[in-house]
Amino acid sequence: MYPESKKYMKNLLTIVLPFVIFLAFLDCTKQESFDNANIMQIKNVGLRRDVFVRRYKMTSDYGRQNSFTPALLKEFIATILEPDYLLIQHAYDKGMHKNPDIQQKMSDYKINTIANNHPIKSRVIAISSEQLRQLYQKKKFTYDVDLVLTNSWVMTEEIHQHISNGGEIEPPKEGREFSFPRLLQYRDISYGEMMIPPAVLEGMETMKPGETSEPIYNSGIWTIITLNGKRNNPNLAPFDVVERTLVEESQGLFRYQRQIQLLDELEKKYKVRIHTEYYPALISAYVTQDNRGWIDKNKIDSSDLSRSIIQIGKETVTLGNFITNYNTALQNVQAPRITENDLRHFADDQINQYLLYLDVLDGEIPLPDLIQDQLVNKEHRLLLSDYLKAEIADKVHVTDADAEKYYEEHRERWQASFDKVIGSVKGELRNERLHTKRADIEKALRKKYHIRYNEKLLSELADALTAEKSAQAQTESGI
Repeated sequence: MYPESKKYMKNLLTIVLPFVIFLAFLDCTKQESFDNANIMQIKNVGLRRDVFVRRYKMTSDYGRQNSFTPALLKEFIATILEPDYLLIQHAYDKGMHKNPDIQQKMSDYKINTIANNHPIKSRVIAISSEQLRQLYQKKKFTYDVDLVLTNSWVMTEEIHQHISNGGEIEPPKEGREFSFPRLLQYRDISYGEMMIPPAVLEGMETMKPGETSEPIYNSGIWTIITLNGKRNNPNLAPFDVVERTLVEESQGLFRYQRQIQLLDELEKKYKVRIHTEYYPALISAYVTQDNRGWIDKNKIDSSDLSRSIIQIGKETVTLGNFITNYNTALQNVQAPRITENDLRHFADDQINQYLLYLDVLDGEIPLPDLIQDQLVNKEHRLLLSDYLKAEIADKVHVTDADAEKYYEEHRERWQASFDKVIGSVKGELRNERLHTKRADIEKALRKKYHIRYNEKLLSELADALTAEKSAQAQTESGI
């Protein structure tokens, strides 16, 4: 090499080498990013601490241990959980999280989970003495009531007409307690005493003995009240004696009222719009088979499925998604037809979930760790299921020739001719190939990904589990 070339190379290295080292440093820094909520992490996918604890406590491994060490916990994770998380991270790398079906399922789950955990549902309500005294006045009577529960408007109309004409509903037979129509009978109850929805309690209070109420809707269920008797409550203690009990009883009632008020406010804030013009088409697309009904998307104009049926602020529920959710809700409903009443109430329920969800997000209400765990874990479960199907199950095939060859190689396992056990042979060979393919993928992914552990969290968790087991043993021994 000429001296000038050597000098040029030396100068080039002087410039380039620090840059290469800098890039490597950036890459290492990126690699070191670790979510402290995770006990184990593979690239960007992590096993959250409390997700692990809940799973681990359901295992025999946890049951037979009296004390725990970081090494013991790490061994369990590496053996039982790491394989799934390797596949989950690979699913992200393959872009499977962008699958529209997964994204829609995740969106629905997120909305419902956050809405169902809105603070309004668990917040302790401040109740004035005057409000408590009003509740106390309502408890001066006891009631004998029959509640008939239905889960479709067609059934509700028929049952309501039957009862109004003097007909009776028989108590459910053994094993059919949770079928519809469902009869619940309460005797000598006072207002707020039983686990009866507040809307039903309010209807019951305004009725006269012998009356049958109009159907009252609440979260997918219609309730028809028949008030059989109302009398003075001879066992009601003085207000000062029951005041503390009234505070506890009234929380659910007042939370319900506050939630109704909040939803009214939120509906105005987000300017809700429902395209009811789609209702006739949905009703026409309803089909039944073997006592099961659903809305058949094939009977809807395909161009309409991507259009909005509900608008809540900037959030949109497409007609296709509405049908999917409605069909999911219909799984336990046996209705020969559906009506606008069914669709309207279902739409209202969906809107309420969206309103509570948006209130949490826009109000920047912090999500509890448990909810964060549930959201992350749900996406991981969806991705794992999709990966196992697309990358393993769908790629393993067994022909008749494969099965016959396997049969001959393991002839001692079967006591019958091949034609009589071909299904069993195919199943066993397929399972063997599925296991092998998954093992091969996991082996390759272990070379591809760096698996990291939160050693500090492992140590803290081992100590906590040991202390918990020790306390449990002392309690059981009566010490």
